Amino acid sequence: MTDKGLREGRVRTAMAGHLGEESSARASLTSRDSSTRRLAIGALARLNSLTTSELQAALDDPSSSVRRKALEVAAKRSDIYARHHLSDSDPSVAETAAFAVGEQLDAIATESLILMAQRHDDALCRESAIAALGALVSSAEIHRVAILDCLLDAMGDKPQVRRRAVLGLSQFEEPRAQQMVERALLDKDRQVRSVAADLLGVVAD
Repeated sequence: MTDKGLREGRVRTAMAGHLGEESSARASLTSRDSSTRRLAIGALARLNSLTTSELQAALDDPSSSVRRKALEVAAKRSDIYARHHLSDSDPSVAETAAFAVGEQLDAIATESLILMAQRHDDALCRESAIAALGALVSSAEIHRVAILDCLLDAMGDKPQVRRRAVLGLSQFEEPRAQQMVERALLDKDRQVRSVAADLLGVVAD
């Protein structure tokens, strides 16, 4: 297929979701072009017509961009669990999976998120895992202590991870959590200090 043909196919697929052309969008799910497949997922999701089996197939797609899109869709659904993709070999997919787990409030994934937050080489993945753990604080009561310990450890990570950790720690009444939020007022990163100040209702330096 020519470049012009690919572009036209992508446009048709994207427009199908706005024009109610379900059959056209569904036909694009089997395109050889990964961008077209990704657009097809978005089009069918917009039409509320993406089936569970189609979404599952997209989550197993060889293209990372397709898997990411599928996880973004899965984040808003309850028929597919994103937890199985936290270990994806592509960091951008694993990061999106952590986001989706947090949106789904999937407490079963707590231990996997903790491992990601502690061990993943990619800082964005650790940040996403910490954000998801913060979202799970109230729904993963059995793992409450483990989540707290993980968030406290994350305060030694990069600034963007620390910012997420402060937000999560603010949900705990335990003294060690509150003390760490207060200590964040002295963090070397301005945005970390700002988040802590907002949570404590004080003026940041």
